Amino acid sequence: MKPLNILHTESSLGWGGQEIRIINESLGMLKRGHKIYIATPKKSMIFNRAKDANITAFPLSFKKKNLSHILKLTTLIREKRIDVVNTHSSSDSWIGTIAARLSRLKPLILRTRHLSTPIGRNTLSRLIYNILPDAVITTGDEIKQRMIKYNHFDGEKIFSIPTGIDIEHFNPVRVSASIHSKGFSIGMVSVLRSWKGHRYFIEAVPAILGMIPDSLFYIVGDGPQFQNIKDMIKDLLLEDKVFMLGHRFDIPEILASLDVIVHPSYANEGVPQSILQAMAMEKPVVASDAGSIKEVIIDRETGFLIEPKNPEQLSERVIELYKNPELRIKFGREGRRLVEKDYSTEKMLDKIESLYERLLKDKKRI
Repeated sequence: MKPLNILHTESSLGWGGQEIRIINESLGMLKRGHKIYIATPKKSMIFNRAKDANITAFPLSFKKKNLSHILKLTTLIREKRIDVVNTHSSSDSWIGTIAARLSRLKPLILRTRHLSTPIGRNTLSRLIYNILPDAVITTGDEIKQRMIKYNHFDGEKIFSIPTGIDIEHFNPVRVSASIHSKGFSIGMVSVLRSWKGHRYFIEAVPAILGMIPDSLFYIVGDGPQFQNIKDMIKDLLLEDKVFMLGHRFDIPEILASLDVIVHPSYANEGVPQSILQAMAMEKPVVASDAGSIKEVIIDRETGFLIEPKNPEQLSERVIELYKNPELRIKFGREGRRLVEKDYSTEKMLDKIESLYERLLKDKKRI
């Protein structure tokens, strides 16, 4: 397809799977010849990450009641002759959509829904998801189905395009371990938010230690729950067994060091990138049935799927994997095969480009 001018808007100040997807998607589209711009608050983490990745980023606040912010974005859309406006969070979706309409260029307007958090059943939600944008992209089919079933949105305008993983970067053949432990290593890689379920991971630790005394536990990531998790580890006298590694850039090497990956989140999930990364590294995964996780963790085929908020079941599945090395290998191989087939970065980019082309033809922009 012809090169496009694509603008992403993101009002979130934090850093997690949503922001990582925007950066990786942008880098992939740049390699395919498109021009990419990101409008985001200057104090947001994605602003600096975009700059570091040589992606053009424009500092912009997204206060709904400030007309000047809408006009600034409208000017940017006109000056850069934007073909596609892709909004990602609540505040920027309102401002981005209005600015796109005011530009009179008739750019394609997309809203990406990254989380499975319930959407309000009201007129404003219908406007921002079902009426004003040309289409909505979800990061999992479960999110799409919920929007259709509970919000009664038009399913013809909703497209599930899960986040893709760089399967060469996350390749067990090319990556060496960065943690050298003699014990059985269990880890969790995630932003530290309450709904990611770190407490249930920690609550499962004593039972696992009872069966696997030399096991060690690693929590990788940073976020608002850091101190609460640290305090919980201290209160349970697990400081010599559970280690918080903070934010790391060597995730493939971390994953290569671990024997089992857990993801006990209980809400808001699409298809988590950390699960796909673990699967790409041929690691067995134990994950809760939340959001779209069951689309990739098929119980006893590509991993173990457990009930949310169930540390007992989590510990049982980890112990089962410890006792069965062949099952660990099977889950790892099947997981890698699934990621290669359906969840690579290139697959994601192909689907997005195909959607752009289809929708732009409908708008007679190409």
